[in-house]
Amino acid sequence: MKKPTSISIVRWTASIIGILIVAFTLIFFIGSLLEGRNKPGPGLDTYTIIPFVVWGIGLAALLFVLWKPGIGGLISLLSFIVFNILAAVNPNADSRYSVVLLIFLLPSILFLLFCWMKKSSVNTFK
Repeated sequence: MKKPTSISIVRWTASIIGILIVAFTLIFFIGSLLEGRNKPGPGLDTYTIIPFVVWGIGLAALLFVLWKPGIGGLISLLSFIVFNILAAVNPNADSRYSVVLLIFLLPSILFLLFCWMKKSSVNTFK
């Protein structure tokens, strides 16, 4: 039997972590765009663009998760898993994989845990 307060704590924790991840990512992305504007270069290759498109889908799902926690959590979890796999097998010599990227999985897992706890508590209280 799950208490409703523990369910809301999981949801609020997941929401706060997800919003912070999206906000910091947008700040760094905008800063990178502003910095790159003054330094024209060769651009990005396909092996770099594809993981970041998948990453953007995961970030968009973290915003969608505020309305639909189950489907948004599942989409963001799958997107971030695919992103971690693509980042780990990137053949570019200047790219490195860091285990810190696994932190993006945390809000997705917490939202899925929230959905599971909510579903089991509804069945318990009936």
